[in-house]
Amino acid sequence: MNEEITLRDVADYLDRIGIQFMATIGLDGKPKVRPMQYMILEDDKLWFCTNAKKEVYAELQANPALELCGCKLEKDEIQTPWIRFSAEAVFEERQDIRDAIIEKSAIVHELYKDMRTNPVFKVFYLKHIDGWMTNLGNVKGLEKKADFAKPIHFQF
Repeated sequence: MNEEITLRDVADYLDRIGIQFMATIGLDGKPKVRPMQYMILEDDKLWFCTNAKKEVYAELQANPALELCGCKLEKDEIQTPWIRFSAEAVFEERQDIRDAIIEKSAIVHELYKDMRTNPVFKVFYLKHIDGWMTNLGNVKGLEKKADFAKPIHFQF
């Protein structure tokens, strides 16, 4: 793992693992966690999408704070990298982003290919990203083991 993480590194890692888990504050005030998939990096922003009829949309409208966590277990489990960061969701009406997401994601393509301009299809980017990338082998007490990657903090 590099000592400095770029936004491109984060985007590439999220692409590689496929599914992440996003935590929001539910409308009932309780935490909610759900699978979410990062979509594209455009204008130096990580873009995601959702449906305006889903609870996650209402939750992020009420409170845009979120956390995202993800990893994909590797053969050498203890070296499996994982990522966790907090951010704020910013919804923006961008047809170019909708189109790019539809072209990238098979599932989004299937759901929205004939509804590219449907107002229910929402896109959002993340701002104030603050997080860490580390590996499963990095645990307190083992910091001095030379063969484990050290946690790397990043902010964008």
